[in-house]
Amino acid sequence: MMHLTRTLAIVVVLTAFSGRIYAQNQGQRGQDPAAASVELERLRIQAQREIEEKDWDAKIFEVKYANPTILQNALGIFNVEVKSPGGRLLAVRAPKQIMPAIEDVIKRFDVAPSGFKDAELTIYVLLADDQPGPGRPLPAALQPVVTQLRNVLAYKGYQLVDTLIARGNTNNGTVNLSGAFPIATAPSEITGHYDFSAYFQLENPTDKDVALRLGRMNFSLVVPDAGRTEGLKIATEVSIPRNQQVVVGKATFKDKAFILVMSARFD
Repeated sequence: MMHLTRTLAIVVVLTAFSGRIYAQNQGQRGQDPAAASVELERLRIQAQREIEEKDWDAKIFEVKYANPTILQNALGIFNVEVKSPGGRLLAVRAPKQIMPAIEDVIKRFDVAPSGFKDAELTIYVLLADDQPGPGRPLPAALQPVVTQLRNVLAYKGYQLVDTLIARGNTNNGTVNLSGAFPIATAPSEITGHYDFSAYFQLENPTDKDVALRLGRMNFSLVVPDAGRTEGLKIATEVSIPRNQQVVVGKATFKDKAFILVMSARFD
């Protein structure tokens, strides 16, 4: 009986010792059975997805009318990759056999709303001075406007600084422009940086006096001046009748003034 008890004690000690050695080895290897199982499943899914995505296609769609975020969420039913890189763009990665269905959904949802019209706004940036400047010659279409300005304002010289084109839709479409243009001023030429924004909306759409309404229109211009910069702004609400030129506003710069003249064209 004593011999059997001693044998059992030795077996218990050896078993406990082996368990510690196994746990220690597992700890050194960092292999938890549950974690290893999860990792194997992750690798299996990743490998399967890589195999599937070899037959995937990638396309970028321009969203003209619909809300890109809403459209992005709607495409989630396909269980594909849809990202919005910015602006009104959607980047889609999907199996080639599904891509035609995605294109069809985008075409169905990205449609012009009722009463929609494309609009083109022409913005003439004029610089008025006490003396005629060396700027670009005035287009013949601007001559009547400049004649009226000479009768109202004290400036004698008018030069065309730049012509900007803003395009958008008349369903409260937001339009933004930014850039730079040279300004011919004595004794040398300087560069002005501008930002333009407005909401396009059609006013009196069923009437002969139809006009393009510019909501929250803002034109900002930064001009260098003797080692510093001068910030100018013209902000207003204005309606531009079809095929008519409208003097929108002016911003004074030293003994000069920047004047905006606009005309609108829409379907």
